[in-house]
Amino acid sequence: MEAKKRVLVFVPEFPVLSETFIERELSKLVERGNIDLTVFALKRGTGYISENLVPRVYYKRLGISDVLGIIQYIFSNFSKVTKAYKNIGEGPHNKTFLLLKSIGYSLKFEDFYPDLILAHFLSESSTIVMITSKLLDTPFAISAHAKDVTVTHEYVREKVEQAKFITVCNKAAYYFLQTLLKGKSFENIYLNHHGVDVSRVTKISLQGVEKPTETLLLAAGRLTEKKGFTYLIEAANILKKRNVSFVCYIIGFGPLYKELNKQISDLELVENVKIIGDEKGISNSNEKILKAMKICDVFAFPSIETNEGDFDGVATLLIEAGVMAKPIVATDAGSTVEFILDKETGLIVPQKQPEALAVAIQTLIKDRDMAVALGENAYEKVLKDFDLDKNIVKLEELLIK
Repeated sequence: MEAKKRVLVFVPEFPVLSETFIERELSKLVERGNIDLTVFALKRGTGYISENLVPRVYYKRLGISDVLGIIQYIFSNFSKVTKAYKNIGEGPHNKTFLLLKSIGYSLKFEDFYPDLILAHFLSESSTIVMITSKLLDTPFAISAHAKDVTVTHEYVREKVEQAKFITVCNKAAYYFLQTLLKGKSFENIYLNHHGVDVSRVTKISLQGVEKPTETLLLAAGRLTEKKGFTYLIEAANILKKRNVSFVCYIIGFGPLYKELNKQISDLELVENVKIIGDEKGISNSNEKILKAMKICDVFAFPSIETNEGDFDGVATLLIEAGVMAKPIVATDAGSTVEFILDKETGLIVPQKQPEALAVAIQTLIKDRDMAVALGENAYEKVLKDFDLDKNIVKLEELLIK
């Protein structure tokens, strides 16, 4: 029997609550059993790790004890190190420090005898992997997402030219990458949506959850500018003034916790809008979101594109709401419109416009026939384009090929 291909996945922090798609995708690869997968991370995140991944995740980072090994490697492989240094193009890092760091991680990577190294993000993590690939004579690939493509990308041309393949999980980031390449076509760049595990989402229990008597409007995500919650709160204020009976739960954590709560208080919305979370995070947050999602009447996704160019791809939460056939109101920022087609799989409104957001939410509250139809269409869209069981096959084929 032919040995399974050994794939080492390098991700800076794992698992991250706002990047659940990475954990689920890797868990699904392990479940399928066609590759020998190991996850190498620098930092333990606060997210959930599936049982089948636990024994495959290693946390290591460079320290003082690694200095001697790096020096010895340089003396033993001087010509290879020199060549690697010359191949590093101009970028945001000190070339010498970047090379030393990459040597250190290559010494750690080689303990796993990888046949391929897969780096998440088009930023520094894949830069390190690009260099270690040369030092170890091991091919590498990249899984690119959103902000790492539009804002924190580096050494893009070098990575595209050297990587075995690069997958991008949404059209907005995919086309942005094409602009970075100035129109030159590369056959090793693929658009491949992550998707969600439909069976897992549908099995979520409602134990411990009580539905409020009012219409429940739900939103979720990190409490950051990109998620646009300040506009949702403004929309809630408009709905209240129109005497709409509702309660809005915003489930999440992050740096805008105090600012958003102040906005709620200033607008006298404390009885209508409740933030479930804090600055540091809440345990099992995804499970809490899914439980709340299962009983909500409308799911809102008010995200925006920030001034620095950061935006959401096709957010996992949107797809999960689709699995539950929930009526969705979302903005036109980022790649949301890949999944939410206006008046087909949900309602789309312009970003940063609370009035439009309020009108769409009120429409779905009043017109339940429309709400049900949009939810059913969203569910069908998930099965067609965003089912993890289907989408993982393409990634697995690329990894094995």
